[in-house]
Amino acid sequence: MTTTRQQRLNDAITKSIEEPKQRDALYNCMKRGRDKRTERLMTLPGGAAFRDEVKAIKDRCIDKQEELLERFIASSEARGCQVYVAKDGADAIAYCLEVAKKHDAKTVSKSKSLTTEEIEINEDMEAAGLSVVETDLGELIIQLVNEKPFHLVFPSVHKMRDDVAEIFAKATGKPVEATIESIMPVVRSYLRPIFLNTDIGMTGANVGVADTGAICIETNEGNGRLVSAIGKVHIAVMGMEKIVETMDDGMAMVLAHPVSASGQLPTTYVTWMAGRNPMGADGKPRESHIVILDNGRREMAKDPIMRENLRCIRCGACMNACPTYGVVGGHTFGHIYPGPMGITWTAGVHGYDVAAEFADLCVSCGLCKEICPTQIDMPLGIAKVKHRDHQKNPPSFTNELLMAAESAAKMGCATAPFSNISLGNSAFRWVMEKVTGIDRRRDMPSFARKTLRKRWVSQIDPAKVTRKVAFFHDIFVNYNAPELGMKALRRLEAQGCEVVLPEQQACGYPYIGYGDLTRAQDAAIYNVTRLAEYVAQGYDIVTTEPTAAYCLRETYPKLLPLNPKAKLVAAATHEYFAYLMDLEGAAGTNTLEGHTYGFHCSCHQRPLGMGSEAMDWVRKHGGSIELIETGTCCGMAGTFGLKHGPMGYDLANAVGKPLFEAFQEKKVDAIVTESSVCSIHLKEGTGMKTVHPLDLV
Repeated sequence: MTTTRQQRLNDAITKSIEEPKQRDALYNCMKRGRDKRTERLMTLPGGAAFRDEVKAIKDRCIDKQEELLERFIASSEARGCQVYVAKDGADAIAYCLEVAKKHDAKTVSKSKSLTTEEIEINEDMEAAGLSVVETDLGELIIQLVNEKPFHLVFPSVHKMRDDVAEIFAKATGKPVEATIESIMPVVRSYLRPIFLNTDIGMTGANVGVADTGAICIETNEGNGRLVSAIGKVHIAVMGMEKIVETMDDGMAMVLAHPVSASGQLPTTYVTWMAGRNPMGADGKPRESHIVILDNGRREMAKDPIMRENLRCIRCGACMNACPTYGVVGGHTFGHIYPGPMGITWTAGVHGYDVAAEFADLCVSCGLCKEICPTQIDMPLGIAKVKHRDHQKNPPSFTNELLMAAESAAKMGCATAPFSNISLGNSAFRWVMEKVTGIDRRRDMPSFARKTLRKRWVSQIDPAKVTRKVAFFHDIFVNYNAPELGMKALRRLEAQGCEVVLPEQQACGYPYIGYGDLTRAQDAAIYNVTRLAEYVAQGYDIVTTEPTAAYCLRETYPKLLPLNPKAKLVAAATHEYFAYLMDLEGAAGTNTLEGHTYGFHCSCHQRPLGMGSEAMDWVRKHGGSIELIETGTCCGMAGTFGLKHGPMGYDLANAVGKPLFEAFQEKKVDAIVTESSVCSIHLKEGTGMKTVHPLDLV
């Protein structure tokens, strides 16, 4: 049964897929942001290592949030500012309206004010008779058409030049050509009298510094300076999480914001303000007000998972990497704050029920965490939003089935070869689609009658053992591809490894993706308890499945923060080829000489090393191989791409299209990937041979 929410999302996805011009423009903009960031990181000392420093600064300042808040207030007031701490949006708006009333203000010009978007201040100010104008070009465009931001940094990215020309022609009553050269002079003429005649200038703040009471505004248009300087009153509305301790902390944020957002360093205008000259041009006193907003932030700080949200610096990098956002955009994937961070931040400031309206668009690929300058674990936070929602609205039957993938695999093996014959029958697949929601067009891996666990018998001479390996097979190599598992294990034995298969369950990452944190923790406890026994005996944990490695190394310690065994298991876990290359060394063969391959790194493999060891292994056997990527997901996202309809197969293919084309353009002999599910999607999407590295030699 399709719910209203599901139908709304399905309709929006279908509309996006059917509008390739807008979808491609959004994708290209996001890709430029990713590419420029990557390019810029190559010029920074230490590259992406700056993320560790920024994360540490934010964590320290969150721990001291109340102390820094008091210090900031004292420092700002000592410089002549008036500071107000607002408990929520209504409180902040009431304060701003009181300031406007005191000064008999009629006009408000705004810049860099995303926090005021959060509390939807414009509507209340306009209802009070104030004329409110957004002066950031992107914000102005969407204000003129009464829309919400499409992206944190590029709020009007969905508008084409023709659209913008038409918008300003309507606003000015004059014809405007659809060229940059024609549009920009019109914008300047439109805004100039607004800047010069405003009563109140309203901004946000990228940073507040407790030691000095200073705030920082970063812009590329210069309007932040005009808005804050010309009017007789300046009001800055900022979230309390923006307060850092020292100017050095603040300068680290000034680096992190633009390089993460668009690869720029720094923004064109970096404006620091500490107090204000009280004498205006007309000889009358001028005022500076800073409104510090709580609006759920203190509650977020109390929650171990949601607390990480407070590290967010609003760079929008997560949107640039998010595969589904890159297709549907912010009006579907968002409330006021769009994209991955928009889900968890919306939950904190507008409520879990609001965030749940678009949380299902997250496919838990983890790319948002990987690109985030403060390393926020958004997938886990989003899983909590889904988990809370499922307490009121149980997950769909299809999602429940996919979370029970191991049970389905056991049944498939028990009934093979009948199960495989059925999966190849079009009539059966049609019925299966109607009943289970698994798309009939998607190729399904066959099931082995005899699993890896039933096949494996160690053959190594105990006298030749130099290492001990506990192999974590997960689902695919145990139930679907035991031959691949046998190859992997025999190679380990050949290098002197005693290999055992501990009692285990599937890693459980689908529980994270579909929002069942209770069962995710149960799976983590089950596996950690059993694997830790082997680690204590000197065994290394090795797995051929990237998502399993990610789960053991990255996710379990977060799910079980008080369980020391989780960290023990994480530290002992190795990706297969990283471990094999350490055993084998550089010596190889010429088996693959003359062959060229394109490598696909799955999303969960990216933070583990980008699959570099697997590529090195192919190279040492004579093959030529290169990483081919778009900087985002292939679209399969675990089991997401198995599902029928827009929220599954259709969206997966729309996400994967640029990557499919990239592989096809390279004309390689085959696609090589270690991910079992990505290989299915890539093979179908490209029509090319897709293999695991071990199947090459």
